[in-house]
Amino acid sequence: MSVGKISVSRGGFSLLELLVVLAIMGLMSALVMPYLAGTLGNTNLKTAAKTVAASLRYARSRAVSEQLTYLALFDSETRSLRIFSETEKAKQAKTYHLPEGIFFEKARSAKGVTESGLFRMMFYPTGASSGGEIILADAKGRQYAIRVHFITGVVELSD
Repeated sequence: MSVGKISVSRGGFSLLELLVVLAIMGLMSALVMPYLAGTLGNTNLKTAAKTVAASLRYARSRAVSEQLTYLALFDSETRSLRIFSETEKAKQAKTYHLPEGIFFEKARSAKGVTESGLFRMMFYPTGASSGGEIILADAKGRQYAIRVHFITGVVELSD
């Protein structure tokens, strides 16, 4: 009987191969992370703009269904939006505070441009509104505009 050689193969990776793979992964994560961070920052602004637009649609809907005038009050100092009817007191208003780093850049109406303080928008029982445009911005200069048509009260969002 002949006895053949038994070969033993060792599986695994060398230390050098592992270091190369770790270096490649580190490089890739260093390139991808700033992109992801920028995308998340824009997500906060977009979410805030959508929430403000939805709040204005809510005010219009309530004004029509309850046959009352509703007021949307934007406060650039506290970075908040309050919505209440003509019969409610401002303390009973539904309030939305903007996330950290997001602010009201400016507001436009038929009366002019407001860059600080309070800005009002009315929604009437007919579905119409006082109309206007609200600009939301962040520290990086990105902006979203929320426009409310004064005849129809339709709320539109654009970047």
